[in-house]
Amino acid sequence: MKKVLREITNYRRFNTLKRSFVLIVFLVSLLSACNTNNNDLTFVGEGENWSAEVTVHQTNGEETYQFQLNNKGNNLREIDTFRYFVESKNNEVINHSVNDATLNQEGIHYYKSLSSNSPSTSAEDELVIKVEWNDTSESFDLRSK
Repeated sequence: MKKVLREITNYRRFNTLKRSFVLIVFLVSLLSACNTNNNDLTFVGEGENWSAEVTVHQTNGEETYQFQLNNKGNNLREIDTFRYFVESKNNEVINHSVNDATLNQEGIHYYKSLSSNSPSTSAEDELVIKVEWNDTSESFDLRSK
Protein backbone atom coordinates (compact mmCIF):
# COMPACT_ATOMS: atom_id res chain seq x y z
CA MET A 1 0.00 0.00 0.00
CA LYS A 2 2.82 2.39 0.88
CA LYS A 3 4.36 1.69 -2.49
CA VAL A 4 1.13 2.64 -4.30
CA LEU A 5 0.82 5.85 -2.26
CA ARG A 6 4.44 6.73 -3.05
CA GLU A 7 3.83 6.21 -6.77
CA ILE A 8 0.71 8.37 -6.65
CA THR A 9 2.63 11.13 -4.87
CA ASN A 10 5.48 10.93 -7.39
CA TYR A 11 3.00 11.02 -10.26
CA ARG A 12 1.37 14.18 -8.88
CA ARG A 13 4.77 15.85 -8.43
CA PHE A 14 5.73 14.95 -11.98
CA ASN A 15 2.47 16.42 -13.35
CA THR A 16 3.00 19.59 -11.32
CA LEU A 17 6.53 19.94 -12.68
CA LYS A 18 5.32 19.26 -16.21
CA ARG A 19 2.62 21.94 -15.93
CA SER A 20 5.12 24.42 -14.49
CA PHE A 21 7.55 23.75 -17.34
CA VAL A 22 4.84 24.27 -19.99
CA LEU A 23 3.76 27.50 -18.29
CA ILE A 24 7.34 28.82 -18.18
CA VAL A 25 7.91 28.00 -21.88
CA PHE A 26 4.64 29.73 -22.79
CA LEU A 27 5.52 32.88 -20.81
CA VAL A 28 9.03 33.09 -22.28
CA SER A 29 7.71 32.78 -25.83
CA LEU A 30 5.03 35.37 -25.14
CA LEU A 31 7.56 37.83 -23.74
CA SER A 32 9.95 37.36 -26.65
CA ALA A 33 7.11 37.94 -29.12
CA CYS A 34 6.24 41.19 -27.36
CA ASN A 35 9.88 42.28 -27.46
CA THR A 36 10.07 42.30 -31.29
CA ASN A 37 9.23 45.74 -32.61
CA ASN A 38 8.12 45.49 -36.25
CA ASN A 39 6.47 48.20 -38.29
CA ASP A 40 6.02 48.37 -42.07
CA LEU A 41 5.08 51.57 -43.88
CA THR A 42 4.05 51.49 -47.54
CA PHE A 43 4.13 54.53 -49.81
CA VAL A 44 2.43 54.40 -53.23
CA GLY A 45 1.94 56.73 -56.16
CA GLU A 46 1.77 56.90 -59.92
CA GLY A 47 2.46 59.14 -62.85
CA GLU A 48 1.53 58.92 -66.49
CA ASN A 49 4.10 56.21 -67.37
CA TRP A 50 5.14 54.70 -64.03
CA SER A 51 3.72 53.60 -60.70
CA ALA A 52 5.81 52.94 -57.60
CA GLU A 53 5.62 51.37 -54.18
CA VAL A 54 8.21 51.89 -51.46
CA THR A 55 8.00 49.73 -48.35
CA VAL A 56 9.88 50.83 -45.25
CA HIS A 57 10.59 47.93 -42.86
CA GLN A 58 11.22 49.08 -39.29
CA THR A 59 12.48 46.24 -37.13
CA ASN A 60 14.31 46.32 -33.81
CA GLY A 61 15.89 49.73 -34.21
CA GLU A 62 16.69 49.50 -37.94
CA GLU A 63 14.98 50.71 -41.08
CA THR A 64 15.40 49.08 -44.52
CA TYR A 65 13.70 49.83 -47.82
CA GLN A 66 12.13 47.88 -50.65
CA PHE A 67 11.35 49.55 -53.99
CA GLN A 68 9.02 48.41 -56.76
CA LEU A 69 8.55 50.38 -59.99
CA ASN A 70 6.02 49.39 -62.64
CA ASN A 71 6.15 50.67 -66.20
CA LYS A 72 2.59 51.29 -67.38
CA GLY A 73 3.47 51.42 -71.10
CA ASN A 74 3.35 48.79 -73.80
CA ASN A 75 6.83 49.49 -75.21
CA LEU A 76 8.94 47.60 -72.67
CA ARG A 77 11.52 46.60 -75.29
CA GLU A 78 12.37 50.26 -75.87
CA ILE A 79 13.59 50.64 -72.27
CA ASP A 80 16.98 48.96 -71.86
CA THR A 81 17.91 50.65 -68.60
CA PHE A 82 16.61 53.56 -66.56
CA ARG A 83 17.45 55.33 -63.35
CA TYR A 84 15.43 56.68 -60.48
CA PHE A 85 15.76 58.80 -57.36
CA VAL A 86 13.58 58.57 -54.27
CA GLU A 87 13.73 61.11 -51.47
CA SER A 88 11.68 62.38 -48.56
CA LYS A 89 9.99 65.71 -49.15
CA ASN A 90 9.94 66.78 -45.51
CA ASN A 91 13.06 65.48 -43.78
CA GLU A 92 15.67 63.86 -46.05
CA VAL A 93 15.32 60.55 -44.21
CA ILE A 94 15.08 58.59 -47.44
CA ASN A 95 17.54 59.58 -50.14
CA HIS A 96 18.06 56.69 -52.55
CA SER A 97 19.01 56.36 -56.21
CA VAL A 98 19.59 53.50 -58.63
CA ASN A 99 21.40 53.78 -61.96
CA ASP A 100 21.16 51.18 -64.75
CA ALA A 101 17.93 49.67 -63.41
CA THR A 102 16.18 47.11 -65.58
CA LEU A 103 12.63 45.81 -65.93
CA ASN A 104 11.55 42.19 -65.90
CA GLN A 105 9.26 40.76 -68.61
CA GLU A 106 6.18 42.14 -66.86
CA GLY A 107 7.64 45.66 -66.81
CA ILE A 108 8.43 45.60 -63.08
CA HIS A 109 11.65 46.53 -61.28
CA TYR A 110 12.32 45.29 -57.72
CA TYR A 111 15.09 46.50 -55.45
CA LYS A 112 15.71 45.79 -51.78
CA SER A 113 18.12 48.14 -50.08
CA LEU A 114 20.72 46.43 -47.92
CA SER A 115 21.60 49.60 -46.06
CA SER A 116 19.75 50.54 -42.91
CA ASN A 117 19.09 53.60 -40.82
CA SER A 118 17.61 54.16 -37.41
CA PRO A 119 13.80 54.28 -37.73
CA SER A 120 12.75 57.83 -38.50
CA THR A 121 10.25 57.49 -41.36
CA SER A 122 6.61 58.00 -40.38
CA ALA A 123 3.28 57.54 -42.13
CA GLU A 124 2.95 61.34 -42.37
CA ASP A 125 6.05 61.61 -44.58
CA GLU A 126 5.75 62.16 -48.32
CA LEU A 127 8.23 60.80 -50.83
CA VAL A 128 8.95 62.00 -54.32
CA ILE A 129 10.33 59.79 -57.07
CA LYS A 130 11.94 60.83 -60.34
CA VAL A 131 12.35 58.24 -63.11
CA GLU A 132 14.60 58.91 -66.13
CA TRP A 133 14.59 56.75 -69.26
CA ASN A 134 15.29 57.27 -72.99
CA ASP A 135 15.85 61.04 -72.61
CA THR A 136 12.50 61.33 -70.82
CA SER A 137 11.74 61.88 -67.15
CA GLU A 138 8.72 61.78 -64.88
CA SER A 139 8.29 62.77 -61.22
CA PHE A 140 5.42 62.01 -58.88
CA ASP A 141 4.62 61.85 -55.17
CA LEU A 142 4.31 58.73 -53.03
CA ARG A 143 1.99 58.79 -50.02
CA SER A 144 1.41 56.36 -47.20
CA LYS A 145 -1.44 53.94 -47.78
